Parts: sequence; structure tokens; C-alpha cells
Amino acid sequence: MDVKERAKRALSKPAPFGPDIDVLHYIGEEVRQETPSSSVEELASRVGVELRSPKASALYYQRDERIEILKTLTSCVDIKPIESVDKDELEYLWRLVPPDTDKYVASVALYGKGGYFIRVRKGCRVELPIQTCFFMSGGAQLVHNVVVVEDGAEAIIVTGCTIMPESIGFHSSVTEIYLGRGSKLIDVTIHSWNRVTHVRPRTAAVLSEGATYVSYYVNMSRTRTIQTLPRIELRGDGSQCYSASIILGAEDSEYDIGSLARLLGRETRAELVSKVIARDRSRVVSRLKIEASGSRSKGFTECSALILSPSARVETIPELDSASDDSELHHEASIGRIRDEEIEYLMLKGFDYREAVSILIRGFVEVNLDFLPESVRKSMESVLKVLAERSIV
Repeated sequence: MDVKERAKRALSKPAPFGPDIDVLHYIGEEVRQETPSSSVEELASRVGVELRSPKASALYYQRDERIEILKTLTSCVDIKPIESVDKDELEYLWRLVPPDTDKYVASVALYGKGGYFIRVRKGCRVELPIQTCFFMSGGAQLVHNVVVVEDGAEAIIVTGCTIMPESIGFHSSVTEIYLGRGSKLIDVTIHSWNRVTHVRPRTAAVLSEGATYVSYYVNMSRTRTIQTLPRIELRGDGSQCYSASIILGAEDSEYDIGSLARLLGRETRAELVSKVIARDRSRVVSRLKIEASGSRSKGFTECSALILSPSARVETIPELDSASDDSELHHEASIGRIRDEEIEYLMLKGFDYREAVSILIRGFVEVNLDFLPESVRKSMESVLKVLAERSIV
């Protein structure tokens, strides 16, 4: 059965987690709103992507269904529209995320337009980030992305996704990532949607022997619903991953966000971290799961949540599943609030109330940024500072 036929059979299949929505309601909706380039550039910069004068090895920018910028500045990186892949590259499509996974993946397989195919060539160390940006004026944006990092190669991808304020939208993306032997990929994704947008990312990565995958996901806005559970498969011996999610839930947002790591090879390692801030009437479910079957594998999960409003709700679900008698798996989970005495202490040091709360939130969302080069680290620190300021009730 081909991709289209499999997708058709799943077009009404809900995801196992998170709120369900009618995808067909958004598909085909005409978007008439034109957005000035200056507004797009400003919105993109807020999610870590510079469109005007990027310090990047490659740049991809898609507005709604149109690819408006596509260029590479190094021979180490090939980037092309997903519709333009060669015959020998088709083997990478729909292998890690089957088209009948659920209705959101099926919608991409049947109606998707745009997305990229990125290949980082063998042995290349690409120091400047590959910048990609998906901007929505409204309606549906359905994209399919594939990333191939060949043996011994290293790269950084910074992806920013955003939408015009108050435009009704549905964004569904399928991303398949292949890491070759001894390769390394740092994958930074920053979302800033709006209160009437539904978001369904579907990501899967497979790691070969000695590969390293580092992922940061930041949602810094009030988004109506998000549901995602990226899957990382450490198939090669000695492969390792670090995945951190920093989530802001505000107003009546409903999120079900997590990560799944499968330790399949020998001596593999995984660390999954989730930091959730919930305010107003938001509902957030945070899922972190590690499955270990490879010998001498190690895994750790940390689920932490900060509740800032009496009507907000957070549920943390850490899971460890081992089929190996010599694996080591650990987890931590906590839900709490900012204590009055912490705020009072900082106010005695000269900070006003909002400054004190912002400092405490910024400390809470602290994650390991040592994997990032200095330029990307500063950008990430700025994003986390803005997130902390937006978190204050």
C-alpha cells in the first residue's frame, strides 16, 4: 500500500494523547492576509531566526505554503524542497514516521506543501547554524522535513515557528532525522504561536553508532493546543542524546508534550528534561519515557513544573521501562510554586516584585546549554529571559 492510501485510512484516526481537533476544518481555508516583510522579520527574530542578514550556513524560510528563501552558503550542506528529492533520497521519506500514524500525520501526507530535505555531508563540521523558519498568516500549514547527517558530520539547526497575532491556524509537521556513525546534531526549535492556533509536530530521530543528538524545544507563547511526543531511537552502540523542553502554558492552553527515548544499542545514554510553567487556566501534561533494551545503557528523566495560578493544572508522567538486567535508569519529578519568602528575599535585595518573580522563573527554567556554541547560547538565553517575563501573572 502506498503512502497516500495509508494516509487516507488514517485521516480520522486520533492521536493517543492530547486534545482532538478536526483537521479538515482548517485544510483548504483561504488565507487573504498579507503580512509586511518587516513584520515577518521581527516575528522571526523573536524565535531566533534572522532573515535579513543571517549568520548561518544555510537558510530556509517558508511563509504559509510558499518557500520564499532557500539558500546555502557552504558546500557541506545541501538543502532543497522536500518535493525535489532525488530518487535515491526517497528512502528517507516516511520511514521513521509512518503516514498512518494519526490524522495529523495523514494530513501532511495527503495535503502537505513545503518542508525541506537537508543533508550534511560526510565528515563536515558546520559551525554556523542552519536556520529554518515557518511563518503562518493563518489557515493550515502542513510540512514534511527530513534531515540526514552523514558519518562524522556535525551541524546545528535552529528552527523558529510563528504566526500573525490572532490569526486562526493549524500547524502540523513531520520531521525525520537520520544521524550517521559518529555524527552530531544540535536541534533547537522555538515556537511562538497565538491563542487560537493548534500545533501537532511529529518528530522521530534514529542514531547510529557513536552519534549524538541534542534537542531543545521552547514554547514561549499562549497556544490553544499542542500535542507532541518526539521519538529518539538510539540504535547504534555508544550513541547518546540530551533532550530538553521548556513550556509556558497560559490562559486556556491545553498541552500534551513529552519525549520518548529508546535505548537499543549497547552503552547508550539518554537524558530527558522537561520544565513546565503553568498559569491562568492552562492544562499541561508532561510525558518523559525511556525504554532500555541494550546492555549497559543509562537513562535519566527530570520532570519539573511550576504552577503560578490556582486554576492551572500540571500532570507529570515519568516512565522507565527496562528489558536489560544491567541498565541504569533514574527519574525525578516535582510540581511546586514560588514561595513567598523567596520573593521577599529578592525584594530586600532591591528588586521589585516583577523582577524578583522573573529571576526565580529564569532560575527554574535553567537547562544545560553547554552543548550550544556561544552565539546560539546567547540567543537561547534571550529567549528564556523573554519566556520568564511572559510567565508573570
